[in-house]
Amino acid sequence: MNESVRPAPPQAPDRLPQLTAVMPAYNEQEVLPLTLREAVAALPEVADEWELVVVDDGSTDRTPAILAEWAAREPRLRILTQRPNQGYSRALARGFRAARYPAVFYTDADAQFDLTEIRRLAPHLAAHDMVAGYRLARQDPWIRLLTSRTYNLLQGLVLGIRVRDVNCAFKLFRRSFFEKVELRSDGFLIDAELYARARRAGLTWTQVGVTHRPRAAGSTTVKASTVTSTLRELLQLRRDLDS
Repeated sequence: MNESVRPAPPQAPDRLPQLTAVMPAYNEQEVLPLTLREAVAALPEVADEWELVVVDDGSTDRTPAILAEWAAREPRLRILTQRPNQGYSRALARGFRAARYPAVFYTDADAQFDLTEIRRLAPHLAAHDMVAGYRLARQDPWIRLLTSRTYNLLQGLVLGIRVRDVNCAFKLFRRSFFEKVELRSDGFLIDAELYARARRAGLTWTQVGVTHRPRAAGSTTVKASTVTSTLRELLQLRRDLDS
């Protein structure tokens, strides 16, 4: 299979006929209004028909109320709720299962990406099952940059995944990807699992650089893990893949 990081030549227009955007959210009350406002403005620019599926992963702040207010005036916004909190991976997998349209995109609810840049990924979906963004001039604190480099290194060593930015939350898929890939992760390694199971299923991907922005408000709810715990989860994932 082709795991090259070099983009394939554009073979399709940069506008999609139909698109499901999936967005997990947990306690994002400070930034969520901005995220939803930008998403609702951007998605019509990249797709003729679209829906936004937000998975509220047991939020305990005003996130559910904000989502309800927006859903009341935007019928293309669908809200899925998990009670209690079940974690990022399960929230994302549930959103993927709920997708109605042939192209499926995902990002986080922290407004760190410009969703109009889905247009950078869209032309490559004709040739690949997954098109993954990688962050250009990443706008994160140095500790997160160091942690991310460590994760990328470990994932490469344990799973043999050679990609520039495994955990970048800006990915576009054919919906058929999820008919061939069964996601089982309940930790934080769902992006690594996406690549590993795609390779096992003989699916292809390419990578495209996208703009990254600092968080406008709030703070990340992703908990940092130690190298030991990360390595343990990666080894378990490799055992699962080999079983």
